[in-house]
Amino acid sequence: MNRSLMFLAAFFMTVSAMAQTRCEIRGKLGKLQAPAKVYIGYSVEGKSVFDSADIDNGAFQMVVQVPYPVNALLTVSRDGETRNYFSGKNIAHLYLEPSSIIWLVSDEDIANYDFDGSKSQTDYKSYLSFIADAQQKLQDLTAESANAMQGDGSEKGLAAKRDYLERFRVAMDYRKQKMKEFIQQHSDMYISLDILEEYAGNFIDYRDVEPLFKALSASTKNSVKGKAFNKRLTESRQTAVGAVAPDFSQKDPQGNKISLSSFKGKCVLLNFWASWSSISRVENQELRQIEKGFKDKDLVVINVAMEQRKDTWLQALNEDKMTGYNTSDLKFMNNEVAQLYDVTAIPQNVLIDASGKIVARNLKGNALEEKLNSLIAQ
Repeated sequence: MNRSLMFLAAFFMTVSAMAQTRCEIRGKLGKLQAPAKVYIGYSVEGKSVFDSADIDNGAFQMVVQVPYPVNALLTVSRDGETRNYFSGKNIAHLYLEPSSIIWLVSDEDIANYDFDGSKSQTDYKSYLSFIADAQQKLQDLTAESANAMQGDGSEKGLAAKRDYLERFRVAMDYRKQKMKEFIQQHSDMYISLDILEEYAGNFIDYRDVEPLFKALSASTKNSVKGKAFNKRLTESRQTAVGAVAPDFSQKDPQGNKISLSSFKGKCVLLNFWASWSSISRVENQELRQIEKGFKDKDLVVINVAMEQRKDTWLQALNEDKMTGYNTSDLKFMNNEVAQLYDVTAIPQNVLIDASGKIVARNLKGNALEEKLNSLIAQ
């Protein structure tokens, strides 16, 4: 094949691929005029994509390339100024699909939009309706948080905070259960993969998540996003519940090495936290209260801090009156112990029994206390 034919073949293959991933969005937003623009942001294969379109008498049009259904955010800039972040209420969540033309109609507030041309968006709308009561519970608790979490450090204040955290966790658990039910009932929908990713969270409970993933349609599992999630799922087996906890050694503030293997025969709780994480700081107070019930028992708490600066770490240790063993390699989110245990967000914890096996991950509050009672002789 000569160079000209090779060039033409490559050209037509590129055009064909672009046609298959092409998604056109046409919209009408009241009577908005220039310099107003619509901005869109979404992620494809882990890479953020931003684009924009001019608005003329409310009308706009844009073409994007998406290899699979993607949940995008759209917002309006009335003055035309660049928007590469999306906050506030004037936002539309819209599923883009390959080989589709999507119509979006609204008044000048894009959040009031209606749509046509996207099956995944229709499915997503069904999901939002299904989970609405769980979302409302969380919204109500979030509104309450400003007062609930500002209590003092007295026993009464800590008890009030713990009560609020328990109610918030119950609401989160209810939402997760609703998510799981939706995935189980709609395994044929592509959006169930997105919901499953959120359900799995920053750490995947392999035993819980694998059956849900396996039940998804073959086309969803074999998509680019499906294969990437399956890779994460497979990797999560290394530090899943039931696996032997990998040993590690990390230094405390005085430079002494703290090794997991040195506590063989004892129950160990790894608490991953950071001075800059407000929820971590609150949970440290709660953990300190729980630890009191296991004083002089075979429980060891190792607080692994995701820090960059030693001074802020030491200050937080003092302010939170941290007990147990405290370690950090000052590598921030690249903390070697965190990487070993697949911890990519905080706060998280890992519970290891006396035989050295992982028996739970991310138990908090009453659930953690109950599990410790079952593991440690009273």
